[in-house]
Amino acid sequence: MAGILKYASTRDFGKLDFHTVDRSMSTSNVDILDSTMSSKTTSTTTTTNIKDDSNNNNNNNNNNNNNNQTTTTTTNNPSTSTTTLNEDDDSSESGSTLDIPKPSIDDMLNKIDESALAHLDKPASRKKYAHEDSSTPSWFKHSKHFLIFSFSGKPIYSRYGDEVALNTFMATLSAMSSFIESQKDELRHIKTGDYVFVYLHRDPLCLVSIANTGETPAIISRQLEYIHSLIVSMLTQSNIKAVFDAKYDLRDLLGGTDKFLDNLIKTIDKDISILLNSVNCLRLNYTPRNDITNIIQSNKHESVLFALLVSGNKLISFVKQKKYSLKPQDIHIVMNFVSSTSSFRESEAWIPICLPNFNNTGFLHLYICYILPDVCLLLFSALPESFYHLSNCKNLIVKEMESKGLMEELTKAVQNHGYTSAMTGVPHLLHFMYRSRTSYFSTSPKFTAPYSDKKERKRLFRLYQHIVDRVNNSCSKPHKYFYHTSRYETVIVAVSSTHEIYATFSPLETKQTVFESFSFLLQWIKDNESSLFLQ
Repeated sequence: MAGILKYASTRDFGKLDFHTVDRSMSTSNVDILDSTMSSKTTSTTTTTNIKDDSNNNNNNNNNNNNNNQTTTTTTNNPSTSTTTLNEDDDSSESGSTLDIPKPSIDDMLNKIDESALAHLDKPASRKKYAHEDSSTPSWFKHSKHFLIFSFSGKPIYSRYGDEVALNTFMATLSAMSSFIESQKDELRHIKTGDYVFVYLHRDPLCLVSIANTGETPAIISRQLEYIHSLIVSMLTQSNIKAVFDAKYDLRDLLGGTDKFLDNLIKTIDKDISILLNSVNCLRLNYTPRNDITNIIQSNKHESVLFALLVSGNKLISFVKQKKYSLKPQDIHIVMNFVSSTSSFRESEAWIPICLPNFNNTGFLHLYICYILPDVCLLLFSALPESFYHLSNCKNLIVKEMESKGLMEELTKAVQNHGYTSAMTGVPHLLHFMYRSRTSYFSTSPKFTAPYSDKKERKRLFRLYQHIVDRVNNSCSKPHKYFYHTSRYETVIVAVSSTHEIYATFSPLETKQTVFESFSFLLQWIKDNESSLFLQ
């Protein structure tokens, strides 16, 4: 162990402070519905061979060619349930099940096709900082690393540098974790100087972040959870385990998908809705939003489990079957997937995707179509042959929305959805974040002075991270009220059974003034909730 610690501290990381958790505290498995991995072929079918570390390439290539997974794209031809996101309930409520056959492990391996995702966009040019590794001084200058490797230390992904060149470094990180595991504990994080090493173990993967950003281990751990969920969304948890059991190289299956990971990492470091474990809604008046939801509800095909209308990372409308629910994390994973692929704007797409919190062992089939330049319709089905049904469903939705003038309403809403703290009319308010604890929707204004500068926005976001962690991770129970003041700003927090609100004011304001303005803000949100949130 001494040798391991010596290696880990060769860059003056300083004294190591280990934090572990007993294995008995690990989360138990949840029985989740299974799905198939096949998809409808219309215009584009791709086949990819999977490399086998045991040199059985020929046999595996033959299997892949016979059982490839497909993705469909076609040229665009555009011609009510309660909207509440369920955070705590299981996905299969009231014992409801989907009648979907469970494929064998061999079938799942044979059907995995890396190009099902990779071909959707042209591969990016050579990865930025690809020349760096742990022997390069510049690699250590990055403030936040994300590394993914197997339990045995085999490299899979690195945010910066070439993961293959970092294999020795990742093996060292793996050895440190294995040492703690031999003591029947689990390594959660290490503090050394200004750095924190945060581990997330999700068999057979280990995810590590090395950061000197000042973020707490709890916040970074949640970010690692998102990254792991993204990997599961592309392969499913069952396939990941099957790949390692068969000694395949997971990097080959994830080839060309670094853009999804890179985009998600950038997003989780600045997105307030992800920080609050919520979904941000597009600001839209109640009547047009309700009309849009009713149109989707009345025209959706019977096989549709979920229907989402989104603009960027904002939700416009959400329709679902009553017995199923989606969690905020799954919605963010889908939004990240769509926003990372520019070719989706040019054509309809039909792809398999796993929703980790709904069913982490199988794929649903996702229909994607932009009905406006910045508005995308997403339809989820468990049936791989329902592409044409959903395409026709989209045509009916677009036709009815056009006939009622809702496309113009949407265009205006997308162009003018943002608002500022000054528009609330609340005295002395600089910024705020609000999250409903019943619907899991959130809202926040655009950053304006004194947060117009990128550095100041980042500083405020880091402060929000610390306060969210403090408020929601109290040793006993969450704080009901929290008051923070510094030479930069004053932040007041109120947590109730129905909402969380974080409001930022000038540090020069008195407590009485802050509390009075805080009350005005709560009233403004209540008065405008019909346009700020889905009802």
